[in-house]
Amino acid sequence: MPFTVRTGFVVGVGVLASIGLAGCGLPSTAQTCVSWASHETPQDAFDGAELVVLGRVAPAHTTRSVFGYRAAVHEVSVAQVLKGDADAKEPLEVASTPITCMGDEVYPEGDPLDVAGDVVLFLTDTEAAGEWRLLTPFEGVLAAGPDGAPPPLDAW
Repeated sequence: MPFTVRTGFVVGVGVLASIGLAGCGLPSTAQTCVSWASHETPQDAFDGAELVVLGRVAPAHTTRSVFGYRAAVHEVSVAQVLKGDADAKEPLEVASTPITCMGDEVYPEGDPLDVAGDVVLFLTDTEAAGEWRLLTPFEGVLAAGPDGAPPPLDAW
């Protein structure tokens, strides 16, 4: 069959369609919508957390995927381990758990780990062992007492 303008057009359209569809096979990042458990008191959050530490949070220095969203990651200098297994001499990498299904806005009210001073952090392990994140976007950080000691856990 001789090559004609029509044959060239049909082949060209087929090649363009193949290129356009090739992107459909690329891996995508699935985003998960999470319904957060509400913790009535900090004691409830303490009970539900795998790790609770008293420490200071540095500004975010990177991100990682949490539920398919890019979550801010902070280094936490641990002063005291209140629950769980961690070395108080080693800093922790902690992700700010994102609020999910809010469009492009991951932290509509600001990054919950963007705090100053001593805080108590209620943490849980992510799917990958050793990757800590806040228990929830709303109830993962509690200001320490005025003397830097853990505060009472009876009310937020």
